[in-house]
Amino acid sequence: MEQDNRFIDDEGKALMLGNEAIVRGCLEAGVSYVSQYPGTPTSDIGEYFHQILRKNPEMKEYLTHQWAVNEAVATSSCAGAAWTGCRSFNPMKHVGLNVASDALSVIALNGPNPGGMVVSVGSDPGSLGSHQEQNERFYAWMLHLPTIEPHTPQECKDWIKLAFDLSEKYDLVINVRTTTRSAHSRGFVALDSLVKGKIKGEFIRNIPKFNSLPPHAINNHIRLYERIEKLREIAPNLGLNKIIPGDNKIGIITSGMPFGYTMEALNQLELNNISVLKLGMVYPLNYKQIIDYMQNLEKVIVIEELEPFLEMKISEISHNFKINVEIVGQKYFPKYNEYSTGLVADCLAKIFNKQPNEQMIKAIAYFNSYKNIIPSRFPTFCAGCPERATLYSILKATNQLENTIICGDIGCYVMSFFPPQQCSDLVICMSGGLSAAIGMSTKTDQKVVAMIGDSTFFHTGMSPLTEAVGYNSNILLIIFENSWTAMTGHQNDVLRYLINQGISIERLCKAIGVSWIRVEDSYKPKRLINTIEEALNSNGLKVIIIKRECGLQAHRWRMDQVHRLKEQDEKVQEVEYFIHGCQMCYDCARILSCPAIRRTEVDGFESMQIDQDRCIKCGVCYEICPNGAVHKTIYNSLDTEVPFREI
Repeated sequence: MEQDNRFIDDEGKALMLGNEAIVRGCLEAGVSYVSQYPGTPTSDIGEYFHQILRKNPEMKEYLTHQWAVNEAVATSSCAGAAWTGCRSFNPMKHVGLNVASDALSVIALNGPNPGGMVVSVGSDPGSLGSHQEQNERFYAWMLHLPTIEPHTPQECKDWIKLAFDLSEKYDLVINVRTTTRSAHSRGFVALDSLVKGKIKGEFIRNIPKFNSLPPHAINNHIRLYERIEKLREIAPNLGLNKIIPGDNKIGIITSGMPFGYTMEALNQLELNNISVLKLGMVYPLNYKQIIDYMQNLEKVIVIEELEPFLEMKISEISHNFKINVEIVGQKYFPKYNEYSTGLVADCLAKIFNKQPNEQMIKAIAYFNSYKNIIPSRFPTFCAGCPERATLYSILKATNQLENTIICGDIGCYVMSFFPPQQCSDLVICMSGGLSAAIGMSTKTDQKVVAMIGDSTFFHTGMSPLTEAVGYNSNILLIIFENSWTAMTGHQNDVLRYLINQGISIERLCKAIGVSWIRVEDSYKPKRLINTIEEALNSNGLKVIIIKRECGLQAHRWRMDQVHRLKEQDEKVQEVEYFIHGCQMCYDCARILSCPAIRRTEVDGFESMQIDQDRCIKCGVCYEICPNGAVHKTIYNSLDTEVPFREI
């Protein structure tokens, strides 16, 4: 297998994703400290850093990547590293900026000098991997974060380097904004030399700069506006913004991925005389550059995904400087979902009163036909997922949620609201389920169940748990302890370090003051059902910790052990579950809903059958079948047993 040298070669070109190019840019910029909490579309940035450090351990001397417990911790950690004179990098997803904003609002005031600090916020138009698609660009204005928005992987690499230079020169935290599409689009990137980051820095005491309390907070605020204005003045000289010329009286202003859609759409519509101002820096905007572009136009079309951030700022400039030009955007373009070339072309065709050409109509029709080409299904839990088995137990213990509210949260179990389980009544944000449950439990006599994962528990879950203890809220909290940050890709993150150091969620709950605690295994559903029933019939706060490793990781580990033993010519036990005498009660299909179980026909009779290629041998269907139709066979029963590992 050929070695991947894209992150260590000093010259040449390499095919890279946007996120890979960002990492490469950091290495060329001399970054020495990176901290983040995993979240799509920026999770793989951390994966690449870890991959690089594993393959090049000598780089650990000057480069550190840490998975933080949450985004606020990551942001403050990066500020601390920058204040010692190092360059620090802080990736996060768009909703992660909500968590980081409390810290970032002050760090931006203080400034990152003597070092440099760059954040990279991955936006998610279309909610491709998120519970909402907020337009986090408005934070740029509120927190005073100069924001650069690359389009191509080459720009991702080059502009990260520029961001660090600007951060150090102007004492500003710079945001390099990507979207799910730009983070995971691929292109060739020209490589430059790597730069070693600082091994160690030194913090120099400066109370007015680093202590944002009166009167220093006001002085820092004034100083921040001065720094922003200096950057605004030199923005046209940075090479981030460019104009594609045209002699039409209608022009377009756009940025990021919508720029690519716009150029393709104009080409398809044969509108080659339209000028386009591509903004690489979306905040702050240089007034003169915007005014000069609009001066001789009759109409400006602003093309941007989500809420009209640029349209609002450009309209403000037009109004303040009395530019007689019509500005349109949200009037024609949707404020939701991810854009495409077809969507932009369709909207532009209406503005210019043009009929799309036949090729474009066919392309849009083909793009929209994917629903007929690809079978549609709800996202679902993996075969053997312990969370699936827990949901089954909740449904059984509550008689299909009779008089029961389920407060969901962020994690794989966010899928619990889909059919057939439909076992989640609300999702807010990380640890929002438990917080909502506290309020609900005071104002309803219904039974209230909250769910939270182990990573979310450490992220922000202990604070609401402390409140629930303080008020002895009548809640059943179910903590999924699967020992992985599974939803974002099983990162070897801070949760893994905590587990390896023997940190116990059970002991933490006891230390916080929880008195009613049970530790259960979702692969033993009958016992779990009884425990849930006991909890719901008890008053006050109850916590059930489900200790069972993520099914995917548990199966991978177990099969590795089996293969290793077989390579040593040892015989191992083989377990197989099969269905015979099925009564078609559908408990396994509609309540447990395991994807390894399917309906088929056997000897002319309908029956459920187990797909052996998908089954991980968790045995939950065997435990729950009310008719005893699931049977268990053990081959080589006297030989070595390889069970799932305990956590």
